Amino acid sequence: ATMVEFNFEEASQTLFCKFDGRMDTVNADVAMEQFNAKLSEFQGIAATSRVVFDLGAVDYVASSFLRLCIFAAKGVPKGNFSIINTDPQVLKVFTITGLASILRVT
Repeated sequence: ATMVEFNFEEASQTLFCKFDGRMDTVNADVAMEQFNAKLSEFQGIAATSRVVFDLGAVDYVASSFLRLCIFAAKGVPKGNFSIINTDPQVLKVFTITGLASILRVT
């Protein structure tokens, strides 16, 4: 099953990653593989681009998913990574871990 749906917007040089379902350890690992594969397709682009994780369809995140978020954020210039449409329960996880402000989670 596809965990992530990717959409690259040329105009804004933004890679939108729409996640689906529970991002438990197993799913987060699959998502990480899919994200890495996508990044290698876009080699060289990451230096200038933005990455947006859309969590609108996600109701649970494990710590391995938080690692994926940190990894993605490190791959683009500071401030060019954000997480949108975050469920209140999921947002709580980012807030408790102190990642909400660092990763620009809304």
